Amino acid sequence: MARAQRGPIIRVLAGIGEGEREMTNISRVKSVWSGFPGGPGVTTMYFLDTATVIASLNTFWDAIKGYLPPDVTVTPDPAGDVIEDTTGDLTGSWGSTAGAAHTGTYTAPHAAPAGGVIDWLTDTILDGHRLRGRSFIVPLSSGCYEADGSLGAAYITGMEAAASAFIASQSSSFVVWHRPYPGREATTGHPAKPAHAGGHGLVTFHHVPDMAAILRSRRD
Repeated sequence: MARAQRGPIIRVLAGIGEGEREMTNISRVKSVWSGFPGGPGVTTMYFLDTATVIASLNTFWDAIKGYLPPDVTVTPDPAGDVIEDTTGDLTGSWGSTAGAAHTGTYTAPHAAPAGGVIDWLTDTILDGHRLRGRSFIVPLSSGCYEADGSLGAAYITGMEAAASAFIASQSSSFVVWHRPYPGREATTGHPAKPAHAGGHGLVTFHHVPDMAAILRSRRD
């Protein structure tokens, strides 16, 4: 049976720890990538309020479509789940107007699993680590790279601008989700790891590293 596929995602990097946290409902918002070899894919983000999120995502994807190949289309999903952040339990759903389809305009050869990333930064420390997330922007057209394989300055500048505008438009809503962990008993060669509740942190800044990223898998 074919495995479910996904493209650029947000990954939460966080530590292990204990403690009670206030429960908060957060909305899971997906943008679907389609049309390219290895697709479809999805970018998943989390928000405290979805009233203006589709408009902000439309602006963001429209700003970066000039770096994407013409066989790539990104469309914000106008509905999704609401979850409780400390447990990950489903608590409801949200809905909005349909998102626009944003098709890449950079006509150049490209490698389907290769592209760039955006690091989403927060001021929140959970379980001893600063919470941050990452979105993979894959694939990118070959014109976004330098001759040595690094990312081009024009691409980095453009992505920085798009990410800054997106954060500003969702400054009280865009969050990184720290997933709950059930804990692990000690085994031979592996120490025990305590359970921790989930949580979230508001995204306050971003970083677009000069680093080409390879997605080895797009599965859920």
